[in-house]
Amino acid sequence: MASAARQEMSREVEAYTQMRTDMNKLVTTRTQLESQVNENDMVLEELGRLDDDANVFKMIGPAMIKQDLVEAKSNINKRIEYIKGEIGRTDGKIKGIEGKLKEKEAEIMKLQQRLEKAAAGAPATTV
Repeated sequence: MASAARQEMSREVEAYTQMRTDMNKLVTTRTQLESQVNENDMVLEELGRLDDDANVFKMIGPAMIKQDLVEAKSNINKRIEYIKGEIGRTDGKIKGIEGKLKEKEAEIMKLQQRLEKAAAGAPATTV
């Protein structure tokens, strides 16, 4: 029985470790998205300082293409909205994994207690 419990414990710890790794990836993704929002906010702020007749260029591949100021602002606003939506989805995934992590921690604690009880109740063996 102790061997089966140890194997179960090993599987649970491995699953917990994988969830932790997934959580770290999501947190990194969220941080990158926040950086993108900040960068786009700064671009929007800079575009706001320009005169209405200012020339704005957008880099597409190796070429600089002239773009209307209003269109550029609109594109940046849409990009910010999209990124914020991605942040919201990422937050939802993070909360989901946090809940699963708490459940896994509880399962691991129960298994650990079972193993300790089994070890305390087993006769001592000498090698």
